[in-house]
Amino acid sequence: MNKKYIERYLEKSKLTGKKEVAEALTHKSADTRHYERLEFLGDAVLGLVISDFLYREFDEVEVGKISRIKSYLVSKEVLYKIGKDNNIIKLMKIGTALRKKELKTNKKIISDIIESLIGAVYLLKGYRKVADFIQELYEKHFSAIKSKKDFGDYKSGLQIKLLSLYNILPEYSVTRTEGKEHKKTFYVDVILKNKIIGKGKGKTIKDAQQQAAKKAVKKIIREAKN
Repeated sequence: MNKKYIERYLEKSKLTGKKEVAEALTHKSADTRHYERLEFLGDAVLGLVISDFLYREFDEVEVGKISRIKSYLVSKEVLYKIGKDNNIIKLMKIGTALRKKELKTNKKIISDIIESLIGAVYLLKGYRKVADFIQELYEKHFSAIKSKKDFGDYKSGLQIKLLSLYNILPEYSVTRTEGKEHKKTFYVDVILKNKIIGKGKGKTIKDAQQQAAKKAVKKIIREAKN
């Protein structure tokens, strides 16, 4: 398997094996110093770097919208994607009672580990270097926000709105599929607080999720006007 960005960065920066990095990548099930203190620090550092980026890039955008975008970027959903894209589980140390496959869909742990690693890089390299590190981690998310008026796709837009309104994220559920294996149609519901707020269908799960999110956004806007 090709090495992902985080693994390459740690090796190139000679941080692999540093006690702060080892602590950041250690789950508390390992019964030794673990990631939670560094996660606390990394959360603050990430918030500052993201705020700095948004302040510089969106000087004509109202503060309320910038705040909502920040909430989306530092959300567990985005951090989980970053952790998953970088196969962070491969680098983690866990106790014998916990299996790595159990972590694959645990958004809280994966997102916390990314924040703890940010905290470790900050302690070892300082603000400027950790800002560069975060810039690389968020490259595609920053690019999407800068290049699209709706600050990303419908899923991103929906997440931003729901974080602003309720401080929670939606869940997506594939309800059924139709058609042969090579020509399936997927049906997806987007759910908030155990209620369906949008339905979609598409040739891929991603397309169906986008359609469901689009309908959910329209529903929220419509209800806000009433």
